[in-house]
Amino acid sequence: MDLSIVIVTHNSISPVEKCLRSLKEHPPGGEYEVIVVDNASSDGTPELIRDSFPFARFIANEDNRGYSKGVNQAFLESTGRYFLVLNPDIIVKKGSIDELVRFMDANPGAGIAGSKLVFPDGTVQDSCRAFYTIKALFLRRTFFGKLFPKAKALREHLMSDYDHAEAREVDWIIGACMIVRREDVAEVGLMDERFFLYFEDTDWCYRMKQHGKQVWYVPQSEMVHLYERSSAKSVLSKPYLLHILSLMRYYEKWNTVFHFFRRYRGTIKSLVFVVSDLIAINISFLAAYYLRDALQPYFVYRLYPLDWYTIFIIFYNFLFLITFTAMGLYRIRRGTGVEEELSQVIRAILIIFSVLLTASYLTKVRIFSRAVLLGHAVFSVILVTMSRRLLRRVHRALVSASFDLRRVLLAGDAAEAADFAATVSDTPEAGIDIIGRVGTGDGTLGDIGDLPSIVARFRIQELMILPSAADDEGIVRIMTGPVSRSIRINIISPAARVTGRDTRSENLGGIFMFAVERGTSFLLTRGVLRLIDIISGLILFPVSVLCWLPFTTLGRIGGGIRTFTEVRKGVRGDLSWPRAVLRSGREASDIVKPLLAMQLVAGRLSLTGPPAREAGSPGEGPVVRPGISGSWRVKPVSDPAAAVKNEILMLNNQTFAGRILLMLRSLIPCLAGRYPEWFYSKGDDR
Repeated sequence: MDLSIVIVTHNSISPVEKCLRSLKEHPPGGEYEVIVVDNASSDGTPELIRDSFPFARFIANEDNRGYSKGVNQAFLESTGRYFLVLNPDIIVKKGSIDELVRFMDANPGAGIAGSKLVFPDGTVQDSCRAFYTIKALFLRRTFFGKLFPKAKALREHLMSDYDHAEAREVDWIIGACMIVRREDVAEVGLMDERFFLYFEDTDWCYRMKQHGKQVWYVPQSEMVHLYERSSAKSVLSKPYLLHILSLMRYYEKWNTVFHFFRRYRGTIKSLVFVVSDLIAINISFLAAYYLRDALQPYFVYRLYPLDWYTIFIIFYNFLFLITFTAMGLYRIRRGTGVEEELSQVIRAILIIFSVLLTASYLTKVRIFSRAVLLGHAVFSVILVTMSRRLLRRVHRALVSASFDLRRVLLAGDAAEAADFAATVSDTPEAGIDIIGRVGTGDGTLGDIGDLPSIVARFRIQELMILPSAADDEGIVRIMTGPVSRSIRINIISPAARVTGRDTRSENLGGIFMFAVERGTSFLLTRGVLRLIDIISGLILFPVSVLCWLPFTTLGRIGGGIRTFTEVRKGVRGDLSWPRAVLRSGREASDIVKPLLAMQLVAGRLSLTGPPAREAGSPGEGPVVRPGISGSWRVKPVSDPAAAVKNEILMLNNQTFAGRILLMLRSLIPCLAGRYPEWFYSKGDDR
C-alpha cells in the first residue's frame, strides 16, 4: 500500500461530503486507502459516509475522543508507507496528492510535508509558520494583532514575506494537510493525545525536528481549505477555550521557563507544601487561641494577650519546620494515601506538642496556655492534613489534564521498554510521558553514551534504568557525571519490592551491593503486632458472639442464611475458615464469625497477611500467618498467586505505621464481608 488517507470528523457532514467527493474525482495515482474516523457525530455524517462513499473505511467512535486520538486510531489501522492527514474541510485538487508523494520520495530527510492551501477564491492561506514567540503569541491572541497586522513579530510568525511559490523548509505547517512517512512516525511517535484539538500539529512538527527530520511546505501541491478560524471567536466559545488549553499544554511541554520549573519540581512542590503548612498551623493557633478565649468562664486563669505569644509563635513555627523536615514530610511523593499522610502528620505534631508541653513545665512562670497548646495540636492535625489533601487533589487534576507530566527516558532493551510503556498506560495517574529509549537495537534515540546530549535536546527529567541496562558501564558514568545532577535516575529492579529503610550500600573488596538487614526494630514490631492480634481477638470474640447469635437465629427462622466452614492452608497445617452466605449469595460481615477471633488468639491467623488459600489449591502452604484481611481485600487483584506474593513482600518491608494503617483500611471490607471473587471460588457451590 502506497498511501493511507485519514479524515477525522465531528459534526461536519457538509464539508466532509465535499472532501470525499473531491477525493473520488481526483484520486492519487498509486495504491491507496481512505480511513474516516468519526467522533460521535449527530448530524448524519456516519450515515452519509456509509451510504455514499463505500470506498472509505469507516470507524465510528461512541464519544468525541479529540482530533489527535482520531488520527492515531486511523494510523494504527492503516497500512500505507505514507500517511496523509486531511481535515474534513479540505477539497483535493487534481494531482495534489501525487505531488506530495513525489516530494517525499525525492526528499528522504523530510519528516512532514504539507500542501499549499488556498481559500475558495484562490487567496493563499498562512498554512506554514514559524514557531511562536511571546510577541507573536500576544498579537495573535489579543486585539492588538488587528491594530498592528503588519507588526514584525506577526509577519515573521505567519511568514508573510514569503511568496509561497517555491518549496522550502519551515518550522511547522497546520494540520489541515500533512503527509508523514510511516517509519518516521515509528521513530518520532504518534500525535500527542494530550492535545484534544489545536497544537497537535505544532507539537508533531517540533518533535520531528528534534529527531533530525525536516518539515517542508510544498506549493506545487495545492488544495482548497474551507478554513474557518473557530478559535478566534469569543473568548467564551468552546473552540477558543480549547485553543488556550492546548496552548498552555504546548508551552508547559516545551517552553524553557516551564522546563526550569519542571526540572526543580521537587523543590518547588516542597516549598508549596511548606507555605501551605505554615498557613495551616498559624490559622490553627489563632483558632485554638480564640476558642480558649470564648471558653474563659470555664477556666481559672486568665488568657494572656495575643501579642505576648509573639516569641512562642516564632518558636513553634521553627520547631514545626524542623520536625516536619526531619520526618520526611517535605519529600513529596505522588500517590501518598490519606491514611499514610495523616499518620505522618499526627506523629510529627505529637512530637511538637510533647516538646512544647514539656517546656511549659520547665519554667516557674506559666508562659502560655496549655489549653491553647492542646487545641493548637488538634486543629493543626486537621488543617494541615486538609490543606495537603487539597494540594494533592489539585495536582491530580492537573496531571489528569496532562499537565506536569514527567518526561521519562528509558534505558534498556526494546522488550522491557514495551512492557514498561504498557504498565504506564494502565496507570495514567502516575503522570509519565515516555520520550523514548536509549540502548541497542532499532528505534532508539541513541546509545547510552549519548545520554548527555539526549537529555538536553529532549528536556528529559527522569531516567528509568531497566534491568537489561543495569550492568552497563555507561550507566555508572552517567550516575557519577554531571547529568545525574540535572535529572532523577530510577533503577528498576525486582529487589526494590523488598528493600526499604533497612537497606544500605556496601563495598566488599570493590564489589558493591545492597545489604538488607532486619534489625531489632523489626523483631520488636513483629512482637507488638502479634500482641495486637491477641488483644483484637479477645475484644472481637465477645462482640462477634453477640452478633452471631441473633444472626444465626434469624437465619434459621427465615432460611436465608447458610453457615459452614472451609478447610484452608495455614502455617501449622490446615485451618477452618468460617462462612456465612446470605440468600442473595453475598458473604456476610466478618463480625458474625467468632471463629475468626478465636483463630487470631490462637495464632493461626493475623489481622493482616496473605490470603488463606483453599486446601486443594496448588502450591505449598503459606510461609507467614494468613490474614483475615490485607491489601488483597483493600485493593483486590485478579490473580490469587500474585496476591499472596505481593502481600508477603509488602509485609517484609512495611513499617509498623504502615501495618496499622492497613488494619484501619481493612475495617470497611471486613464489616461489609467484601472479598475478591477468587477467594470463594468454590465455597458457594456447597
